[in-house]
Amino acid sequence: MGVTAAAAGTWWLWPRDTPARPGASARPRYAVGLIGHRTDSVFTSHERGARLAVDAHNRDPRRAFDLALRTADDGGSAEGSARAAARLAAGRDMAVLIAAGTNSPVPETVPACTRARITLLITRADTHRLSSLNTTTSLLLRSTGTVGPAAVLRYLNRVVKPARTVIVHDLTDAEESAETVRIATVYGKVDGETAVEEVAADEGFTDVSRRIAERPEDAVLFAGLRPGRAASLARALRSTRHRGARVTGEHVLGDRFLAEAEGWMVSAAWTDADADPLTKAFAASYRRRHRRAPTPWAAEAYDAVRFAAHGLASADGEGEGRPALRAELLRRPWQGITRRVAFDPGGHFFEANDDAGAFLYRVTGRTARFVARWDDIGREAGGEA
Repeated sequence: MGVTAAAAGTWWLWPRDTPARPGASARPRYAVGLIGHRTDSVFTSHERGARLAVDAHNRDPRRAFDLALRTADDGGSAEGSARAAARLAAGRDMAVLIAAGTNSPVPETVPACTRARITLLITRADTHRLSSLNTTTSLLLRSTGTVGPAAVLRYLNRVVKPARTVIVHDLTDAEESAETVRIATVYGKVDGETAVEEVAADEGFTDVSRRIAERPEDAVLFAGLRPGRAASLARALRSTRHRGARVTGEHVLGDRFLAEAEGWMVSAAWTDADADPLTKAFAASYRRRHRRAPTPWAAEAYDAVRFAAHGLASADGEGEGRPALRAELLRRPWQGITRRVAFDPGGHFFEANDDAGAFLYRVTGRTARFVARWDDIGREAGGEA
């Protein structure tokens, strides 16, 4: 199988057994493009994980094609991300793009990739603006905030089992954080009684913490996105008699929060590859290459490249190449080292079922330490989790 360009910029798949074109290598090459901001440590982490996947693929003597990795700096802006996507997509051998950016730039990358008719795999962003992608060429490789912080919800239900959970809704980012509130209340994903405390953007957390302390065994779920705001709640709760579980989602994982949140449990969509039993081989390869433990999102980028290669290897050569790749990736579930990737056949959203890529962390000594995968939370083998 390979890719060639026809007239008027249309891309076609040609089957593996097609005779090589004059002057062409017997083994075709596809490029994978990675988009992100160079100053963002997560982009560096993505690049390292992606390069490990490319190198591992190209060492396999059974491979039907080679891979190459190309990167583009989006400057951290929506406009820059769209321009980077268009620039990479113009490459004749470019087969798929991976967006490593945050909730701000990535949604604007989606229409740029749709216009270029190239598949975009989204690893990190989880805004509700990405919840409906079935009319685009993009696919999310994680669940969005519409299913809430999955690992801590499971932790509450299977381990803590509180009689009541108080959802503290920080209205600073009300539109995005409301997803967690809806999941816990309207959709009933938290067992037991729930109560909601709304805190305005210009309001502190002292009063709400005092009210929570009247029932000190209640669990607290922080629905917010800002590390500083989460740190303020953690500090306020610590000054009261509150003794219940305290949980939240990955967006608050910054230095200010970690300094105040000893004992908090956090749900994240990236695994600690050095601590996760199912990613030990990847971690060893990463250490050999970079002389350090894998950083967050490296294993997820590794999976993104391998998922793309799976789609390229499975395509049957029928139809147009770029749209055909997305269709092939949607066709059946695929198991990576970080999660099982599967999509709803109608809405094309990421299916957050078993092995859904949610991971539980505990804040200990100003560090978020890996506890368990979503599947293992509450199992006897997982200890406290």
